[in-house]
Amino acid sequence: MHTGWPAGARPGCRNGKALRLKAKPICLPRRHARTNHGARPAQRRIIAVKFGLSIPTLTGFPRASEPAGGWKTRWERTYELAGMAEEFGFDFGTVGHHRFTPERIDSPQPMVALAALAARTSTLRLCTNICILPLHDPLDIAEQVAMVDEISDGRIILGAAIGYRPYEFDQIGLDYKKRVSRFEEAIEVVRRAWSDQPVQFEGQHFRVNGANVSPKPVQKPSPPIWIGAQVDGAIARAARLGDGWLTDNIESAASLGPKIARFRAEAHANGRAGTVALNRKIGIGVNRRQVEEQWLPPILDVYRDYVRLGVPFDQPFIDKLASGDRLGLADLPADQIIGGTPEDCIAALQSCFQATDSDYIIVDFGRGAHGEDYERLRAQIDLFGREVMPAFR
Repeated sequence: MHTGWPAGARPGCRNGKALRLKAKPICLPRRHARTNHGARPAQRRIIAVKFGLSIPTLTGFPRASEPAGGWKTRWERTYELAGMAEEFGFDFGTVGHHRFTPERIDSPQPMVALAALAARTSTLRLCTNICILPLHDPLDIAEQVAMVDEISDGRIILGAAIGYRPYEFDQIGLDYKKRVSRFEEAIEVVRRAWSDQPVQFEGQHFRVNGANVSPKPVQKPSPPIWIGAQVDGAIARAARLGDGWLTDNIESAASLGPKIARFRAEAHANGRAGTVALNRKIGIGVNRRQVEEQWLPPILDVYRDYVRLGVPFDQPFIDKLASGDRLGLADLPADQIIGGTPEDCIAALQSCFQATDSDYIIVDFGRGAHGEDYERLRAQIDLFGREVMPAFR
C-alpha cells in the first residue's frame, strides 16, 4: 500500500516540484507556501492516519451542461483526480454507484470506472463506495471484481450495500422490500465464486448449479468486502458478512464511536477483520468565508436530497435545513461536515479519529467533473494534500 510520496515527487507549486500531471499546478497564497524542507515549520505530526478520496465520474448536471469537450474532458479530469490522489499519498480512491440518477456524480457501472482508473494508476487502491449489490447478478459482480483485481494487480476493494432509492429497483423489475435478503444471498454467491470450487447455491433469489467463475482474484483469499450500513441491524449484518464497515456521512463521529466499538467486537467474534472506513464531507479553503460561499451550498443540497428520500436523521441542523433557514459552518456538527481552513480541518479530523478510532477516513469534497466545480475540487485536493495530510503522516 502506498503510504508516502513517490520518489522525487513532493506535490506543491513553490520550492519544489509540481504534481506530475498534464494540467497546470495550483498555487496558493504565500501564507500557505511550503518551506524548502517540504513541510510547514510549525506543523507537527499528530497521529498516523490513512485517507481515501471520493473521485467523481459524472458531472451531476444535465448533459447540456457538460464541460467543453464533453465526456472526453470529463473523463480526462477524472483520471487527473485519481493521479492527484496517488501523488499525494491517499491510500485509495472510491467511486460511487447510482442508476437512473443523472443529478448525481456517481457511476451507473462502477466496475467499468474502476477498471479505467486501475489502468491509469499504479499504487492507489480502488474501492466502490458503494456498489448497490442487490441491483446486480452476483456472478457478474464476482467476475467484474476479479477482472479489475487483475488489471490493478490486486488493488480492488468491493464496497457494497443494499441501496435506499426505490426507483432504482423499480426500473429493472426488482422488489425493493426484498433487497436485504437479496443482498445477503449475493454476498454468499460472490464469496463462493472467488473460491477454487464450482458454485453450488440454492436461495430465494439466486440459483447457481456448478458455475466456475474465471478469472479468480489476485488477492488471496479474496478482495476485501466492506459493507455500507447505517442502522443497528445493518451494522450487525456488516459485522457478520463483511471484512469492513463503510460508515455513512450523515452521523457525527461522536455518535458513531460506540457503534464502531460494537461493530468491531461483533466482527472479531465472527472471525472478520473489523476494518472501519469513516465517510466525511470535507470543504477546505484559505478562509472560512470561501468555504461557506463556494463549498457549503451544494453540500447542503445533498442533505436536502437525503431528507426528501426519508433518510433518518437525529440532528438539529436538519430541522433548520428543512425549514429553509440559512446555515453556516457554525451550525453544522464539526466532526461530520468538516469545513474551514487547513488548521480547522486538522483539528476536526483529529477529533474524528479520537472519537471513532477508525482505520480510514474517506474524504468527499463534493461535486467535481464540471466547470468551476472541477477547478474548486482540484484546488481543495491540492490544499488538503499539501497542508493537512502531512500532519497525519
